Amino acid sequence: MRGERYARSKQLEVVGFYHSHPESPARPSQYDLDHAWPTYSYIIVSVMSQKAGDLFSWEQRTDRSMFDQEEIKIMSDDI
Repeated sequence: MRGERYARSKQLEVVGFYHSHPESPARPSQYDLDHAWPTYSYIIVSVMSQKAGDLFSWEQRTDRSMFDQEEIKIMSDDI
């Protein structure tokens, strides 16, 4: 809530959350499914042997039944 208030004060918007899965794939867990909110993006990075690996973004379906993978586009100032 503090982060959302801060974002609003800067005329920004929270659009998602980032977290890691140590020694696990970068896929939503049952805990993620139970605690996520639809419409937000959930970026998950897999950390294996203390090194970042796969990174995926997920959005929970509105019926909260599962996640769908989202496309991640890397943007640069050169484009």
